[in-house]
Amino acid sequence: MSTNVFFSKGTPNEQHLYEDLAIEAIQIYGHDVFYLPREMLNIDELFGEDALSKFDDAYGIEMWMETQEGFEGEKELVSRFGLEIRDETTFVVSRRRWDQVASQSSNLISTTRPNEGDLVYMPTVKRLFEISFVDHDDPFYQIDNLPVYKLYCRTFEYSSEVLDTGIAAIDAIEDKRS
Repeated sequence: MSTNVFFSKGTPNEQHLYEDLAIEAIQIYGHDVFYLPREMLNIDELFGEDALSKFDDAYGIEMWMETQEGFEGEKELVSRFGLEIRDETTFVVSRRRWDQVASQSSNLISTTRPNEGDLVYMPTVKRLFEISFVDHDDPFYQIDNLPVYKLYCRTFEYSSEVLDTGIAAIDAIEDKRS
């Protein structure tokens, strides 16, 4: 049995309107943040990780912080190794704005979506967040399109990565912690 041909799940005009409304809501209620793509310098083929990463670009873009009441996660954790801050949050970014700002061919980003391991700097709280998961199909195909990415992030633990973005507040993190 096939679906009814007299009802559409979304015309291109409806899809663009839905995406425009998502972009406008993010620009009204969101925050101006910086997206820092990760450049891997020395990949360990055995473990599939990079012992030394470099962040030398920063793209200003608006993102909506889904956790409005504060950070989620384990919060502050006191262990025998000292105080650890394990805050987590979720950022929502529009796909179209992402393509306009960060995913241009002149930017030398090899993928067309945010990647796990990249950083988001939020000037409001003066903190770096590492992207731990990118959900690219939530909300799931409303009117047959996917207008946003959801970035699940946690507080970034600095470990001698190179931060050379040209933005003084971000580069000061490397100077302060090195």
